[in-house]
Amino acid sequence: MDESKRMSEEIKETGIPQVEQTSESLEAAPPAEPATAEQPEAPSEGRAWAAAIAGWLVPGLGHALQRMWGRALVVFLAVGLLVVVGASMRGNVFTSQGSDAFDTLGYVADLGSGSFYFLARSVEHDGADVSHAGGDYGTRFLATAGVLNLLAALHAFEAARGRKA
Repeated sequence: MDESKRMSEEIKETGIPQVEQTSESLEAAPPAEPATAEQPEAPSEGRAWAAAIAGWLVPGLGHALQRMWGRALVVFLAVGLLVVVGASMRGNVFTSQGSDAFDTLGYVADLGSGSFYFLARSVEHDGADVSHAGGDYGTRFLATAGVLNLLAALHAFEAARGRKA
């Protein structure tokens, strides 16, 4: 009986094709090559958390630690530009002494920009001017910077764990 007919009969009977083992298929696999500096290191939870925290503190640093230079530069410039524009438009930089849930959410969003949050707080001398459209848009830019940086830190965390998106 020819090989293809035999396999089709086995599949009809058992649903699983049977594979014959030969002496060639039973030979040992060649030994693995020793690890070199060129091979990527195995992902670890500690490195992943370090990349996430570094990426939160300094936007783009989590990607830079993993030698993702393009992403690191884009994250740093995008978050930095959003903070500078938002602060120059006199947007509201929320503090932890919020009076309602929206103030708390604004604080969490602003704090997401890491060290840029403290930079924005230090240059806010005259206070926010949300009575004009510019100040209102500035508030949105600052919150967007924080959320964008949190997403970038999450990506750095997942990439360090070996789950690149």
